[in-house]
Amino acid sequence: MANDSDGKTVPIDALSQKGVPNARRRIKVLHLIHSMAHGGVETALINWLQRVDRERFEIFLICFANPDGSEQAFQKAAASAGIPVAIKIPWGRQKPVLRSARLLAKFMREQRIDILHTHNCYADCVGALVRYLYPVKTLTTLYVWSDLGWKRNLIQWLNRQVIRVYDLISAHCNVTYQQTLAMGFPVEKLTTLICGFELSIAELDSQQRLQARRAMGITDEQIVLANIARFYPEKVQDSLLRCFKRLHDNDPRLHLWLLGVGPLEEELRCYCSQLGLDNCVTFLGFVDNLAELLPLIDIQLHPAQIEGVPLSICSGMAASLPIVASDVGGIPEVLCHEKSALLVPRADEDAFVAAVQRLLDDPLEAQRLGQAARYFIEHDYSLDTAVRRLEASYQRLMQA
Repeated sequence: MANDSDGKTVPIDALSQKGVPNARRRIKVLHLIHSMAHGGVETALINWLQRVDRERFEIFLICFANPDGSEQAFQKAAASAGIPVAIKIPWGRQKPVLRSARLLAKFMREQRIDILHTHNCYADCVGALVRYLYPVKTLTTLYVWSDLGWKRNLIQWLNRQVIRVYDLISAHCNVTYQQTLAMGFPVEKLTTLICGFELSIAELDSQQRLQARRAMGITDEQIVLANIARFYPEKVQDSLLRCFKRLHDNDPRLHLWLLGVGPLEEELRCYCSQLGLDNCVTFLGFVDNLAELLPLIDIQLHPAQIEGVPLSICSGMAASLPIVASDVGGIPEVLCHEKSALLVPRADEDAFVAAVQRLLDDPLEAQRLGQAARYFIEHDYSLDTAVRRLEASYQRLMQA
């Protein structure tokens, strides 16, 4: 569904009932997400919705309209994937939960929604209230519990309270599942929904790769390190810049790409200048051609201190990249130290620098790790498996 020029809800061909047998019997699922940037959560959701069986499920997507328009990157990406946002719920500093819930309930009543699936705290809050305004089954997906600073910790506390009224609570990795269970949530209301992954990586021969790198301003002798993550505190790109400076001082051939957007971008740019790294660090922003850029990277770096299972890591694995990452959250569920990557303790810059230097000194070891990572993604973490679990959860809710 989408809005026409008069603001009315109209069908979208990709999601319509045209040509779908038994369309009236399909389960109608509405996804509600509060997006501040197009990152891993948003990518995982789009991947899920692209693969859901349209003969069994009719999908609707709604997001919040943030005052700064920060949801627009996600909205654009979803539309490009054939999953347009049906409507946007007004949002702002005053957090109009009741108004948003009423608007959402009205839409759900008109479309006769069966299941509401929410993502992120504010969506959970609105969803918890909607269930009292419209009879609907509710499911939330949790991505990470951790110490995120007093303000975000308060939001997490609120989230813990509101999701207790949900019919089903899903975690996207085992660490989050165990943490949620330890908070006292009954096991019968919990499940795990992995993100899964599938990405078609551009295949380049050596000459094509050199030409593509030159087009990006990379000389033939340079070595490209890359970080793919939102610019948020827990992603610690400031720590990454310090580590990179130490590595670059030892080997001037190194160049760092930072792929991402977020509220800390200006602060990180200033810090990069303070460290004297402007000539060897490139801020690429949000890229919509990631599959084309990944083969141009030599080593992926991910020093985040708080994580679930980041899809940026899965992207690098699919591209056979050697990876150095923090041993936190759900990362060890997809990367095995010494077998498919090098994992280092949280917030240990010395260990991080040493691990990167090890791969720089031993290209054959780096290649071995990258190949093992790709094998895991292709055989053990498929998107098809993830979507089948998602669909089974919807069936479970309807039968409850």
